Amino acid sequence: MDNLFKVITFIFFMWMIQGVLTYFQIKHFNNVLHDMKDEGKVLLGQKKGKLSFGSIIILAIDEKNKIINAKEMKGITVFSRFKIRDEFINKHIEELKEDIPKIKDKVTRKALELALSKNILS
Repeated sequence: MDNLFKVITFIFFMWMIQGVLTYFQIKHFNNVLHDMKDEGKVLLGQKKGKLSFGSIIILAIDEKNKIINAKEMKGITVFSRFKIRDEFINKHIEELKEDIPKIKDKVTRKALELALSKNILS
């Protein structure tokens, strides 16, 4: 009985730690989204992996639909953070749409397709 209590206690504390780390990841996401909204209009695309990693792409665009900032968060854990995607910056949206088939990473490609097909968040 003592071992069962230890296992249940361990699982409970791991679950609580995951909740705290998830809170900080969501806070990081909201901060990045807010900062990018300050730069311009925002496009957001998300592709969830079933048993593998997922990807969230945020694109900030100017009034001429030119990408002024691009960030991607890719991973499977709560430790994933946004990274700048320099290869998308300074491209027009239409130019980036033409480059989508050249992107080798399937999850990034799908998230980018979703971002470019959605309405703009202001």
